[in-house]
Amino acid sequence: MSMRSLITGCQGFIGKNLAQHLKKQGHHVTGIDKKLKVGDPVFVDEFVGHDMESRITIENDFDRVYHLSADVPNSKGVGGSQLTTGRSNPIQTIQAMDFASKNKSHFVYAVSAMIYNTEYQGHNGPDLNEDDHIWPAQPAGNIYGMEKLYNMQLAKEYAKGYDMKIALPIFHAMYGPHCDILENSKVVAAMCVKILRAEDPGEIEIWGDGTQIRSFCYIDDLMIGLDKLIENEVQEPINMGSDEAITMTQLADMLIKISGKKIEKKYLPAGPAGCMRRNSDNTKIQKLTGWKPNYNLEQGLKNTYNFIKDQLTEK
Repeated sequence: MSMRSLITGCQGFIGKNLAQHLKKQGHHVTGIDKKLKVGDPVFVDEFVGHDMESRITIENDFDRVYHLSADVPNSKGVGGSQLTTGRSNPIQTIQAMDFASKNKSHFVYAVSAMIYNTEYQGHNGPDLNEDDHIWPAQPAGNIYGMEKLYNMQLAKEYAKGYDMKIALPIFHAMYGPHCDILENSKVVAAMCVKILRAEDPGEIEIWGDGTQIRSFCYIDDLMIGLDKLIENEVQEPINMGSDEAITMTQLADMLIKISGKKIEKKYLPAGPAGCMRRNSDNTKIQKLTGWKPNYNLEQGLKNTYNFIKDQLTEK
């Protein structure tokens, strides 16, 4: 009998990739999301339109519940959206955990690297590790990081209280096909869109001075990492990211080269640059599971750029 998996937020970036990954392994995949957008591909076997702030009423039992659903504040940090997500996301997570605990499912909660204390994310900050750089709590940016931290801690309590297996991957900057290119797009996707829409020759804007450092992990590597966490029953919060750190300027140069265009970079020091350095220390996950990212950054960026190019052409 095949494994049965439930994905909340199945129409998001991670959800679409995860559904395809699990189906290749023979899982029967049910997906929950608020609604289907016109023309949006569906990769789950069974789609359920549902608002995650309400109780999940699906009758089937599931071996695994992957909780990816979350409302994300927009990039401009509008106060209303902060208030909305601050209320909604903990409720969504509680509904998912209630369902998983009732079904004795292995519960996987997608944590974000935004939980890390901002004091450790200056230019000379360390590679962030799970034991030394989360506490005391001072998450980056906005209320979203605090929500993720709260939900992570609550999942640990559910695991103890309901004898429930959990996995708590801390996702660092992800990129790859099926990324959101219109709303709440991540750094790589947003820069691809800027380059694709720029004239040739032309110019793109980069928020900040370009020295901000990130490590970008390709989505296929993260899918394998999730498998490893579950197989090894790792229940503690654990980093999943690349340890290949680059600056925003280096990222722009790589994508401009891939595009083949002649494009200049215009820096906006007053723009929302985010933290100055966020890089994943993967020591713990390598020790406990043997996982490490293998995807070449240049090839991953080519795949992502070409995917977004096709999407924009279709639109």
